[in-house]
Amino acid sequence: MVQKRKYEIGCSGSGWGVWEIATGKKVKGFGLCRIAALEYWYELEGWKKPTRWY
Repeated sequence: MVQKRKYEIGCSGSGWGVWEIATGKKVKGFGLCRIAALEYWYELEGWKKPTRWY
């Protein structure tokens, strides 16, 4: 079964951030820290974070 995502991660002029897909509004910005943005995105989606990031 496919789970619909509620959020997406991306890079803008101000750095990495997490956006809500339905509204297109930025939830939180992370500057240049891509890993922090990915961890927050996983937390919002309720996903289990991988034990090792590559």
